[in-house]
Amino acid sequence: MVTKADGTTEPLDYNKIRHSLSRAGASRALCEEVIESLQARMRPGITTEEIYRMSFERLRELKLGAAARFGLKAALLRFGPDGHPFETFAAALLKGRGYSTLMRQTLRGKCIQHEIDVVASRPAIPGHSATKFIAECKFHNSPHLQCHIQTALYSWARFLDVHAANPGIDSGWLVTNTKFSYDVIQYSDCVGLKLLGWSFPRDESIQIRIEENRLYPVTLLSRLDRRGFEALHNAGIILVKDVAAAQDERLRAIGFSEKQAEGIKEEAKQIMSARG
Repeated sequence: MVTKADGTTEPLDYNKIRHSLSRAGASRALCEEVIESLQARMRPGITTEEIYRMSFERLRELKLGAAARFGLKAALLRFGPDGHPFETFAAALLKGRGYSTLMRQTLRGKCIQHEIDVVASRPAIPGHSATKFIAECKFHNSPHLQCHIQTALYSWARFLDVHAANPGIDSGWLVTNTKFSYDVIQYSDCVGLKLLGWSFPRDESIQIRIEENRLYPVTLLSRLDRRGFEALHNAGIILVKDVAAAQDERLRAIGFSEKQAEGIKEEAKQIMSARG
């Protein structure tokens, strides 16, 4: 039996581990090699966190790029402690789906002014009407913290006030790097608040959007320390693909030495490579 993050237990299922490894880009043979290394280390009551750590360590020994992609959920947590980098990343995810975005905007509502994390818009495309919406980004520093009903309530109230003064803004979104409580999902479904979380909606979650569009966060880079991350973020770089494509001169202008620039670019290319 395996102990989950919430303290409950469930039978060990190697297929779940295979699925996670495969989503990270590991080949079938690589998945089986990691699974084989885990089998001898299993014990009753082992935690999912321990299984993840051991899988990551073994995968990193074998394939650096795949290991980094396997660490995607943890990489989002490294955006903290404040929520600004997560807002930047949320805007990057939306851009990956064809939206134009503005961050940290002040909009007038019917009653008061509001500080809006992200304003996104997209013209009509086949199967979808033109849209413009506001998004509230709720960042958590722990994977065990959920987005609770209070956040959904004020996000919807904010949308209603903004919409009353700006009819062109047709919807409100709530975005988080973790999960939503049952009440949030039920309430949002009732009023029409759009939700985007780590694993919700099932086919349009943050995880799905990242993997399908290869929009990996720079916090996946193991050679990037906090100072380097802040330098990249301040320069408007939040995605691994932008590091891989950056000119060496730009990285040095941001503050990296020649050796550091070469190192993070090489790792970025490995992460972006399906073979990495």
